[in-house]
Amino acid sequence: MMIDPKRYTSGRIALANLSASIDSLERRRTDGATFEDLVSLSNLLFLRGDLLGRIADHDRAEGVAKEAVALCPGSAPALYIGARIASRFHRFEEATTLLHEAAAAGHPGEEIDAEQAALLQATGHYAEALAVCERLANQKPGIDTLGALATLLAEMGEWLAAEAHYISALDKDDGISPLPCSQLLFEWAVNAMRRGDLDRAEQIFSELQATLPAHVPGRGHRSEVALARGDFDIALALVTPLLDIADDPECRATYAEILAARGDAEAADIEARRAATEYERLLARRPEAYADHAAFFFIGIGNRPTRALELAEANWRLRDTPRSRKLLDKARDKAQQLSALVETVP
Repeated sequence: MMIDPKRYTSGRIALANLSASIDSLERRRTDGATFEDLVSLSNLLFLRGDLLGRIADHDRAEGVAKEAVALCPGSAPALYIGARIASRFHRFEEATTLLHEAAAAGHPGEEIDAEQAALLQATGHYAEALAVCERLANQKPGIDTLGALATLLAEMGEWLAAEAHYISALDKDDGISPLPCSQLLFEWAVNAMRRGDLDRAEQIFSELQATLPAHVPGRGHRSEVALARGDFDIALALVTPLLDIADDPECRATYAEILAARGDAEAADIEARRAATEYERLLARRPEAYADHAAFFFIGIGNRPTRALELAEANWRLRDTPRSRKLLDKARDKAQQLSALVETVP
């Protein structure tokens, strides 16, 4: 193992502490919270939503962030928080504008640079993002800066360099909470999946499960790895408990794929229809944030190639990256296959 199991607080305790902190800040919010209280609450809700696959937590986090911004509109911290929220939900032009305004208003340059690098990466401006990430990692090497650099390098296809920086990021983690490490392991494993290295992805997901067993997206993606390797029983065992925890339709979509692979077409169709309904509900509220995930779903088990193409095109217009182009090409191919099939039907 890369990580000593005794290095961190137990995952169960860490999640309990996270929820306790959220509850405490929620009570303070009722009594009249400060800007700083609301920002902390929003950050913790986003973190819990990420860890447990809870879109409801993301919704609450956004609402709390808006409350914080309303307390001091136009201030540098409020503009910065607005930029982060817009970026998280893939409203990249809005995020860029707000970030520039926050910088002009005097928000700390280190935070501006980190967010700017994330925006540049998200929109496919890798060379500019790399320059910023390398500078930040050199100035203040830590799990956050080295991890961000590693993920950027992985997305650029520089896998050996990415792996080295992921390892360095873990080595620099001097905290006792397993949560930052868990998020790093998750990004690392997902990038291994995307490059097709299923064995490496499984190894890293195994580390993640040992560090934070309740990491829902980690278990969900690990079930995808098991499915791709033909381990259907393992895949099913991994994903089934998540359906009662997460409200992210990605878990249900994976469940439907596993059922289909096991030959249970009727149950798979029911679950795929439920996932489709959930995706459309999310797309109606946040089309930018869910266009890519929904496109992947409708290309596959969702089986609506025309809808997938619409979403893939929308996603590509938001961010012209190798991954968005690959998704668009795949959607076009699937839509063309459907068109050709329709033309051959008498």
